[in-house]
Amino acid sequence: MSSTETVTFEDLEATDVISVELVPERKGLILKHCEYYVSSRRHGTTVTRRYNDFVQLYDVLYAKYPYRAICRLPPKRVVVGGGSARFLLRRRAALQRWLTLVARHPVLAHDADLRIFLCETTVRLEKPKHDEFVLAGTQEENPNDMTIEEMQAAFISEQEQLRLAHLGLDRLSQIIEKVEGRCEAERSDLRELGAGLSALSTPASVDTPKWTTVKRALANAAELADRMGSEDDIELTDDEDTLVTLATEATGAYRSLCARLSRGLHAERAAAAAAPRHALAPQARALRDRHRYALRAALQEGALARAYALRSLEALPALLKSRALAHKRHAELWHDLHHALAGT
Repeated sequence: MSSTETVTFEDLEATDVISVELVPERKGLILKHCEYYVSSRRHGTTVTRRYNDFVQLYDVLYAKYPYRAICRLPPKRVVVGGGSARFLLRRRAALQRWLTLVARHPVLAHDADLRIFLCETTVRLEKPKHDEFVLAGTQEENPNDMTIEEMQAAFISEQEQLRLAHLGLDRLSQIIEKVEGRCEAERSDLRELGAGLSALSTPASVDTPKWTTVKRALANAAELADRMGSEDDIELTDDEDTLVTLATEATGAYRSLCARLSRGLHAERAAAAAAPRHALAPQARALRDRHRYALRAALQEGALARAYALRSLEALPALLKSRALAHKRHAELWHDLHHALAGT
């Protein structure tokens, strides 16, 4: 992957499609733990994994690829008695996004440890003794490559642009989460409304014909409200929401990489400048090579983050349309509830 190569979301998506699904039965007598069915379209495999297996893979990749933007895993939480359905579903979705970003990465997708995670029955991964730069071997300079100064300038520019993109995407993700929360709150209110209407509709021996008519309408409305409140319960985000969240996590990982590299690049540049430059100074050459490698990797990671950000912005019209349709559906349901109470 060249440092100036254009990356598209379609290219990344074609690399692999990852699925992470909860195993229905949870293990453990008191402290329940969840297992996941992890499937890879590229390898044609489905394996069973625990959260700790994801942690193991993350630790190995983070140590092996210090110049790559690897997202943080969703935090672990002790699941007592099985945990809430919403928490488990959200963590499943977060693990699927994390593994998707890894499995579609132009470099990480070919990693042997990732293949073990996706294909082997048992996960046995050991932290590498060397990082990606050493494992890849000395990178010879190509006459068509950008100079270190050009890569440094491009890195600074890309860093600022993607910082702004991440801030905007993060805000969008927060808004989407708030909208989901309001939708769930409305469904909860509808279920409470149904319970209240059901209580009011309880027949009594002293009911007059008018009371009976009203209670019949209340019973119909209660049944409708309960059905309305149960629709799409604890359902996760749709495809457009996922694209925005995926882009937020990709650009966030890139920002973390930039912060880490900025400190390291400054130290490497200073050490390389202070080291002797004659032919018998392999340490100085190694420092300069590593510095150039880090810049090249940073530009590649910026191209990846930009591809995810662009695709999420392209999905915004469909996202807004889906929200409009959802609000329209809610309005229609309230209209139906009105007719049920009116007895029409």
